Amino acid sequence: MGRVRTAAAYAALTAAAAAPALALAPIYTDPLRAAAILALWPAAAVPLTALALRGFAAPAALLLLLPLPVAGVAALAYAAPGPVAPVAAATLDAVANSGARIVTTAVPSAATVDLLALPALAGWLCAAAAVPALRGGRPLLAVSAPLPVLAGATVLKGPDAPHAYGPVALYALASIAVLVLASAGPSRSGASAADARRASRGGGADRLRRSAAVSAVVAVGAAATTYIGPLALYGSSVAPADLRDAAEPEEEDTEGVSPLSHLPQWAAEPDRPLLSVAADEPTELRWVTLSEFDGITWRPDRAYRASSEVLPEPEALVPPGEERSVEVEVHGLPGGWLPVAGVPHRVEGAPVAYDPASFTVRAAGADDGLEGLGYTATGTVPSYDEEALAAAEAPDPDRFERHLRLPEGAPGQLRSIAALVEDATPYQRANRLAGHLRSRYGYDPEAPGGHGYATLDRLLVEPGEDGGGGTSEQFASAFALLARAAGLPSRVVVGFGAGAPDGDGVRLVRTGDAVAWGEVYLDGVGWTPFDATPGEPEHGGASPVGEMPGGEGGEDGGASAGREEPDDSFFRTTGAYLDVGFAWRAAALAVAAVPASVLVIGALIAAARALHRHRRFHRRPGPELVAGAWRELRDALRLSGAPPGAAATAAEVVAAADRRLPPEPGGEREWSVGAAVTALAFAPEADRGIGADAARRAADEVREYTRALRRSLPLRRRLLWWADPRPLLRRPP
Repeated sequence: MGRVRTAAAYAALTAAAAAPALALAPIYTDPLRAAAILALWPAAAVPLTALALRGFAAPAALLLLLPLPVAGVAALAYAAPGPVAPVAAATLDAVANSGARIVTTAVPSAATVDLLALPALAGWLCAAAAVPALRGGRPLLAVSAPLPVLAGATVLKGPDAPHAYGPVALYALASIAVLVLASAGPSRSGASAADARRASRGGGADRLRRSAAVSAVVAVGAAATTYIGPLALYGSSVAPADLRDAAEPEEEDTEGVSPLSHLPQWAAEPDRPLLSVAADEPTELRWVTLSEFDGITWRPDRAYRASSEVLPEPEALVPPGEERSVEVEVHGLPGGWLPVAGVPHRVEGAPVAYDPASFTVRAAGADDGLEGLGYTATGTVPSYDEEALAAAEAPDPDRFERHLRLPEGAPGQLRSIAALVEDATPYQRANRLAGHLRSRYGYDPEAPGGHGYATLDRLLVEPGEDGGGGTSEQFASAFALLARAAGLPSRVVVGFGAGAPDGDGVRLVRTGDAVAWGEVYLDGVGWTPFDATPGEPEHGGASPVGEMPGGEGGEDGGASAGREEPDDSFFRTTGAYLDVGFAWRAAALAVAAVPASVLVIGALIAAARALHRHRRFHRRPGPELVAGAWRELRDALRLSGAPPGAAATAAEVVAAADRRLPPEPGGEREWSVGAAVTALAFAPEADRGIGADAARRAADEVREYTRALRRSLPLRRRLLWWADPRPLLRRPP
């Protein structure tokens, strides 16, 4: 290949090798920065490998360059450190553990060395391996090298990240460019001049035909992968697999005591400081969500996925509300959980792990207390609309099987009380259950601890009777179990009140501020809190005058008012994977891609045609210049709709040219090219030398005729003149 064509082919190969970086970049908190970092590896690998191949064989060149990407990882360890501090140790840690960290870290992930090393090294290797293939005349093998990395990036990003339409299209178009450029002329290998001429007359056209066929297959495959495949996949009930679901998260809850069990002891010692909280206004805090009940105690989910400062999207619908930010300093809080405001979406100042199903945040790697830890948490405090709550339906029980589970041995009172609300709507059921506990029982801060079946059997009484007293520990547990008995998915949440002012805008949260409440999932609304503890409602719970059966409680209902109407469309509330909006957007994108693809392919053909024409008219000796001009004349006649016959003589061809575009009235063309071609074909080898002036004159007359012929054509043919691939595919006689 010529220098210009070689440089263009390498540039296209670099773009194809960089496509996986662009596909994976959306999983990071700063996609643009991550894409730029990951694209550096293939961008450096292509030119460096090409230089190394000038002096070394391919295996030796690849091995000699291998320290460079590792040095790049070391530089990345210095600029974007991960969990390991020293640069050397961080480099080894990143190379060894990058793959595992990616699939065990929540999305969006931080752009740190331990999460970038694997895709960076893969980008280098695929780009470096592609260069010898391209240099050796195997362009299809060269463009195939990035394909496994692109597929791996698509799998690693998971189904929740944006679809890789752009990167796949970039790979396809860059691959087509590589194939076209590599097939536009003879190989750069050490062939003789005669071999090169034969290749240009015959083998080059054959390679172009093969390349065009392969390019068409690549284009069709790219279109199917980019547009049709995702549309068909997401338009069905089948969701793409996510490796993160199969990988075991690194962070686990190792706390031996249920957080709910701390409440009795804290109620007995209510003045012990736990937290200092600075916020614009008093804010209640969410600490731990408990979803698993074994008949004795409630426990939180045990697995937490390491996260960046930006937390993953919650798995359940969250109503809109007010954004709150709190600055927290921990004094004596047990366990590794971090109190946050509402449903958190950002935590700064501490490495964290997160469970998006329960909205619970945990300090990464913290198994003991968090004394002295400071961090800032930002979240949404949802607000709820009464009409939306009243219209909510019960969710699919299969989705919430573990939130409906009641272990064996439940007290009979649970079923008896739950039976009184079986004919009500889901919200009425939850609201009346909370109202019943608030109106029939009392608050007793000195009640013994415990929230299992045995404790609730002593606390709960049959409907119509007045029960005894307990703390929020017992009433939150009783409410959640009553809700499950009534067919409502439920769980328990432990949190803290806003605390008391402690000067300078800081509030001190003590043990006496700890509180528990229950949550019920209502379809179309999300997890809705209910405060079942007797006394004034603190978490948007039912009215203290709620009765069963009968009234639904007071105006406050089960949650505070003021929320906008939720998205309760069919596809949202049923959890279906088909999204009509996505389908229309994808269809529109596919339709728009057709003319765009035509324009791009036309531009590539025009570039190849221009290069083809340049080779015919420039830097050639006399005989080759005449031959190139003759082929250009025959191609021009073919493009104008008057192709000469394959067996036509030179005189017949120039006569056909005059018929297709007659000379000016009273004028006559002198076709020196016809005589020159006849001499090349039939004169003895010793007498067929053609001078440079005669060759240039023949070429000039063909160029002038071609321009005039093109101007005489209808507009449609003029527009398609340079985009017609036939001159590249036909073998001229």
